[in-house]
Amino acid sequence: MALRWAGECADCAATLAPGTRATWDPERRTVHCVDCSAAVASPPAAVAGGSAQREFDRRSRDRRDRVRARHPVLGGLLLALTEEPASTRVWAQGARGERAIGATLDELTGEHLSVLHDRRLRRPDGRLSTANIDHLAVAPSGVWVVDAKTHRGALEVRRRGGLLTRRTETLHIGGRDQSRLLDGLARQVEAVTAQLVAVGADAPVRGTLCFVGTELPWFGESVGGVPLVGRRGLAKLLRRAGNLAPADREAVARYLSQRFPAA
Repeated sequence: MALRWAGECADCAATLAPGTRATWDPERRTVHCVDCSAAVASPPAAVAGGSAQREFDRRSRDRRDRVRARHPVLGGLLLALTEEPASTRVWAQGARGERAIGATLDELTGEHLSVLHDRRLRRPDGRLSTANIDHLAVAPSGVWVVDAKTHRGALEVRRRGGLLTRRTETLHIGGRDQSRLLDGLARQVEAVTAQLVAVGADAPVRGTLCFVGTELPWFGESVGGVPLVGRRGLAKLLRRAGNLAPADREAVARYLSQRFPAA
């Protein structure tokens, strides 16, 4: 990103004039020139759906161990005749959805955007949370927080109110109110925005819910300004024109990878 004030590279001591492209290390509060930043090896990329898959594997393994401990003779048979509880299966389903969306994002990586998968969420107090951000996509139009969802059923936005009453919008999937999904996305958007504001990065942050296996309206839908898309709609959304140049996208993605490490 472009420096607002003059500085000095903490690695090579080069003088950096205002407007010079450089990177900022928020932990050490130091500036690094582009050449020195490029020389630092990037951490390995996280795998889409990795933390969800690990949680499924952990729960499944714990269940197998419990059943075999309680039934030393028939444990294997009982496991073969029963399926994982829904509270465990949902993690595998979520991992599959994240991998599918991650594949779509990876196809756009390079020319159109920079992508980060499966990142740990940073709380308002600065500490890392056990929650995660499924995908961060840095596109020409800004930073997009992509929350992967695998709910079954038809998606519908119900709107009430009008001229004389307050207008409300609620998200329903399979007939059930799922508006709470917007709250989780909003917290992620706020966390990413806070980190960029802290270093004066002029990059808008938006959020979208991306669905796999959900019946979506033919002509697209949104709720509270949040686009509700499938994988094809997500690709179209991220291809929109914007003011974030490739070098800036790369710098923003590198900074976000530091602030939101792999989950």
